[in-house]
Amino acid sequence: MIALCVNAEALEKAARIDSDQVPTLLRQDMDFFLHGSMGTEVVPERVLRAFIKTYPDLFPTSDLSHLGLIPDSQFGWPIGLSRKNVRHLGGLSAVGINCASCHVAQITSTPETEPIRILGVTSHFDVEAFFGSILTATFRSSDPGNMKRLLCIYLNAEPKPFDAAWRNQQDKIVATIKNDPFGAKDVELSELHNVNSAEVQQSFDTNIDLAGRAHSMLKLFHNMRAALHIPDQPPETATPSSGPGRNDAFGLLAASLLHAPQPYSPIKFGLVWNVDRRTWVHWDGNTKSPLSRNLLASLGLGAPLHAKHADLEFSTVKRQTDLSEKIRAPRYPFRIDNESAKRGASLFATNCNSCHGGPESDQRLYSVSEVATDPHRAEMFSQNLADGFNKLLAELETEGYQPPKEVGVRSTGKYFAATLNGVWARSPYLHNGSVRTMKELLTEPTQRAKTFRRGSRVFDETEMGYTESGVYLFNTATTGNSNSGHDYGTKLSPDEKRDLIEYLKTL
Repeated sequence: MIALCVNAEALEKAARIDSDQVPTLLRQDMDFFLHGSMGTEVVPERVLRAFIKTYPDLFPTSDLSHLGLIPDSQFGWPIGLSRKNVRHLGGLSAVGINCASCHVAQITSTPETEPIRILGVTSHFDVEAFFGSILTATFRSSDPGNMKRLLCIYLNAEPKPFDAAWRNQQDKIVATIKNDPFGAKDVELSELHNVNSAEVQQSFDTNIDLAGRAHSMLKLFHNMRAALHIPDQPPETATPSSGPGRNDAFGLLAASLLHAPQPYSPIKFGLVWNVDRRTWVHWDGNTKSPLSRNLLASLGLGAPLHAKHADLEFSTVKRQTDLSEKIRAPRYPFRIDNESAKRGASLFATNCNSCHGGPESDQRLYSVSEVATDPHRAEMFSQNLADGFNKLLAELETEGYQPPKEVGVRSTGKYFAATLNGVWARSPYLHNGSVRTMKELLTEPTQRAKTFRRGSRVFDETEMGYTESGVYLFNTATTGNSNSGHDYGTKLSPDEKRDLIEYLKTL
């Protein structure tokens, strides 16, 4: 698990938002984008709070700011987390993530200056650490000692009477846990227990059946894992850590939804401004329907799937998608050297525009051999994988959903050269986030940093990108992390590079 160096109090400051990013959004629309449900509510709030207190090594901050999330004391959980009562979680109020968790960031130009909130951008959220911590906590709690600490906290019990009740029932409790340590008995693989609210009631008295309550919690944990399509056993080896602002999205969805594990191919979270102006989206132009992509994400992140039927409200997924498509690119919020930018305009025309300009069509797809960047994502997303997702979407059943009339997922084996509006806010660069700043991207690939620290929210105006700080070490030698290729503009002089960077800030 990766902890990010953050100042939670600073993050709580009122952040400035460029209204031009969302010119048509109403206040209730913004509230829904930041906290509205997508059907992914996977961990009861009471359970998460108990996990935070029981396992401080997994959850070093109570507001989850260590995960790169932006605290929101008014809502009670960070931006990007939603809340909903969930039937298979005992009717408890549970939290999950939505689009904003991965697509809202907050930056400053120095640690002391007013924070600026950017919508649609790659966030600093370590999503793999979030789910990894929750899943690890469920597995750890099959140990009687850990279950004892967890239940005492969860039941709001005073330690002394709880200890006495535990001692009186200890043999039965230990036997119950040993008989079904992961709550997986009497239920088919990936199916859900019927957990009623009484079984997970958050109250304590001296006559409580602690063995029964412990078993109910284990069944609840099974339901959490089943909704995430996770086996009821701890993994033998730890998966690679993608770090803040990245994950292996389609690889995880392929494994969980299609039972087709793929080679590890981490990418940074995509950009969701001006999405409505593109036909095919993502780094490789593989998806025609952002709605279909968000449906797949909901199913992979907590919405239960029973054969072909999904337990989710399609209308909420659609609303999240519709709102995200209204986001426009952010304007550069700091000072621009206009004379330098004027000189940079012609440099952009000769070095960048042939790939990144013109209509956003398939003519902007470039082979790995042409751009020479890390090939893993382009190679991983095969046509067989695309066909699997198309089949799932065609057969999916949920209220209000109509399967697409045409194929919406494809394999290109290439990378898409996106329009560079808002490119100043796209640090770190390349599809896998392997280059920290624009200055570095304009450096010969062999001269780029082999490692750098990730997690900073401080923006370097000169180099155009986040400063190097944070506890996550990005290693470009790791699979999927190469910072090779994209050597366009690297032969410009230092002054020309500065002029080009100033011009890019105007886009």
